[in-house]
This record gives sequence, C-alpha cells and structure tokens, in this order.
Amino acid sequence: MSRTRRSSHPEVIMDRLEKKHAALDEQVHRLSQHTYLSPGEQMTTQQLKKQKLAAKDALLALQPD
Repeated sequence: MSRTRRSSHPEVIMDRLEKKHAALDEQVHRLSQHTYLSPGEQMTTQQLKKQKLAAKDALLALQPD
C-alpha cells in the first residue's frame, strides 16, 4: 500500500488551514442557527470554536512578518 507524502510547503499548509478554518466556521454557524442547543451541542460548539482558533493561530504563525 503506497502512501502519498504530504507537502510541507508553507503555501500548501496555509491552504489546508484556511480550508479547515472555513469548515469549522460553517459548522459553528450552523449550530448557532438553532434556537436551543442541547448540552452536547453546546460542548461541540465550544470544541469547534477552540479548533477554529487553533487553526487561525497556526495560520498567523505561518504568515511572513
């Protein structure tokens, strides 16, 4: 079984992080449209927001000064 090697070029990594951030943002947005969030949905929303912030922080760390 062959594995494809993931690229470590900053542009590729930034693109992946931007896509991940956008996907997480969409999930948070969908949950925020609910009138009421169950405790599980509240916890999921918090986890998504933390992941989204981590992706944004990683993006900022990769950007040139």
